[in-house]
Amino acid sequence: MHAFSPTPQRDPAAGLPLPTAPVPLGSGARVFIRTATSGDLKATAVLQILELPMGLFPRLGRGFVARWHQTFLDSAHAVALVAVRRDDSDAEEVVGFLVGSTDRRAFRRELLTRHRFGLMARGIAALVVRPRVLAGFLRTRVRPYLCRLGGRDVAGRPGEAAPPGRPGAVGDLTAIAVSGSARRGGAGRRLTEIYLGRCAAVGADWVELVTLADAVGARTFYSSTGWTALDDDCTRDGLNVRRFGRRPGCPEGTR
Repeated sequence: MHAFSPTPQRDPAAGLPLPTAPVPLGSGARVFIRTATSGDLKATAVLQILELPMGLFPRLGRGFVARWHQTFLDSAHAVALVAVRRDDSDAEEVVGFLVGSTDRRAFRRELLTRHRFGLMARGIAALVVRPRVLAGFLRTRVRPYLCRLGGRDVAGRPGEAAPPGRPGAVGDLTAIAVSGSARRGGAGRRLTEIYLGRCAAVGADWVELVTLADAVGARTFYSSTGWTALDDDCTRDGLNVRRFGRRPGCPEGTR
């Protein structure tokens, strides 16, 4: 059994912990944004499974997703944030989260060196008790995953280099979700703003994300907040997705 350690995120430039003081969404708001901790992992895993069920990882269950989210907590190349709702006694409920990298190549190297065996053990344990998921994994993913675990994909897959004219680090907004009860309150926008600010602070030149191509609400949100639609693709599960990108420091509505 792996024990999660409450290691704070650290500023790679200064070597200091990133601030964990909550950022309120507005005057009188009871929803705050703060850096995620190990105590939030069960809640963020549940949100990922409920709100972002596409792809392999959610199908591997809460334990695997929590272990995966843990890799973002103490990395110099990643960001993990939560939106929390506080009641009158200041008890917190996680109602949203964001995980992403500020340099996807460096973060992938870190995954393959520091977390390879922990993620592999969790993944195998999850697949053994999920025969249908295992069958799909063997059919669509086993070969590329073995290549990555063997270290042959550390430099990144085709298309994952910096875009032409942007030679610096490229960040990935890997996952963001807000529970239905907290939507339309600005939590998703504020999570994204803080993430982009941290990308800009460490020198990332470009940030990308992927969303379902038919997710009209997500497409509208990203298009209206400074993201540019780049291209469409099809996942190994047959899902049509759209890739968006932007400079982390540009104001909303500009590219």
